[in-house]
Amino acid sequence: MSSVKVKKGGEEREEGYDMIKVYFALRQGRDLPKGVTSVPIKDVEVFMEPKKGDKDTKDVKNFCKDVKSFYITIYEQIKLGKYPAQISQNLKVSRQKLNYYISFLKAKGLIGKVDNRNYAGWEILKEVTDKELVKITKGRCKKEKLNRNEVEKPVTNLHALVIKFPVLSGVVKDSDWEVKNKLKNWLPKYKRLTNLNGLTVRNNNNKSISVFVKSRDIKDLNEVDNLAFKIRAYVYEYFKAKHGVELDLFNVETKNLNLATEDKKAEGMLRKGEKFELDLGKKAEKIFDKDDIDGKAWLDSSPFGFSVETNDKEWKKAYLQMPFYIRGLASSMPAIMEYARQIRLHKEVQQSQLRTQRLIREAIRELTKEIRKLRGGKDE
Repeated sequence: MSSVKVKKGGEEREEGYDMIKVYFALRQGRDLPKGVTSVPIKDVEVFMEPKKGDKDTKDVKNFCKDVKSFYITIYEQIKLGKYPAQISQNLKVSRQKLNYYISFLKAKGLIGKVDNRNYAGWEILKEVTDKELVKITKGRCKKEKLNRNEVEKPVTNLHALVIKFPVLSGVVKDSDWEVKNKLKNWLPKYKRLTNLNGLTVRNNNNKSISVFVKSRDIKDLNEVDNLAFKIRAYVYEYFKAKHGVELDLFNVETKNLNLATEDKKAEGMLRKGEKFELDLGKKAEKIFDKDDIDGKAWLDSSPFGFSVETNDKEWKKAYLQMPFYIRGLASSMPAIMEYARQIRLHKEVQQSQLRTQRLIREAIRELTKEIRKLRGGKDE
C-alpha cells in the first residue's frame, strides 16, 4: 500500500491505496478513485486535478500516455514477488507484451529469473528508485507511447514468387551460367540479375525460362501485380536484347506465390517446423491469364516467428481487412442490439397473442357445448 492525497469533507489528508490500481488508471487515462487529488511516485508527484490551462495539466496527460509509468509498475510488481501471469492479469496486458518490457529490465541488469522449482518468476537484482528507473528507460520511452488509437500495421512479405516464360524461338547463351543441380536428361542453369531488387533466371533446356523473385516486404497487395508486370516486360526485353530469344508474353504463367503476414502477438504458439494448411477449395486469384494455382492458406514459423500465409491474393486481402470488418461490426452493434430487442419484444407480443387466441378458442368451444346442451333441453 502506498500513500496518496485524498480530499474528504473539505480536508486533504494522506491515505493508503493500492498503487497498482492507481498506475493502471493513469496508464489508461481513466479517472482515479473518487477524492484522490495527487499521486506520489516516491520523488516525483503528479497532480491529478490541476487548474485548467495549468502546466501540470500537460504533465498529467504526458504521464498518462508515457510508458515510463508502465516500467515502474512492472518493476514494483516484481518487487512484490508477483508471478508473470499475475502481473499480466493485474495490468490487463498480454504475456507477449509483458515479456517485451521484462526483457528490457533484464537487459539492464535490474531483474533476473528466480532459480527455484517452486517459483517460476523474476526477482530484483538491483534496487533503483522510480526516478532512476525513469532515467534508465528515457531513450526507450520516447519511441513507446501507449496510445490506444495507434495500431501497429502488420508486415506482409512476398516470397517464393516464380514466373514461367515459354520460349518461342532462339537459344539462350548460358555457358557462363551457374549449375546448381544435375537432372537426368538436362542441366538447369541459373543466372542472377540485380534489376527489380533481385531476380534469378533459370534456363529450362531452352523450352522455357523460370524467374525466381527475391523476397521483399510489401505495403500494398497491388504491388504484387505491378511487380509481376514489370518483371514480364523486363525479362522479355532482356532475353531479346542479350540472347536473341523470343519469349511468349501471352502464355506467361505464375507457378508459385507466397504472401506471409507477421503476427507478433501469436509468436511462440507454433513449434519450429510446425505447419497447418487449409485448402481454400478454389483457384488462387490470377495475375496472368494462364495462372492455375490451387488456393491454399497456412500457418508456419517462416519467414516470421508466426506467419499467416497464402498463395491467394483475394484471401490475403480479406485477412488484412478483417480488423476493419470487425470495427464496422462493433460500430453496428448498438443498432443490431436494438434490432434484437425489437424482435424479442415482437416475439413476446406474438406469444401473448397466441395464448389469448388459445384461451378464446377454448372459451368458444366450451360456450358451444353449453349452447348445444341448452338447445337439446328445449327440444326434449
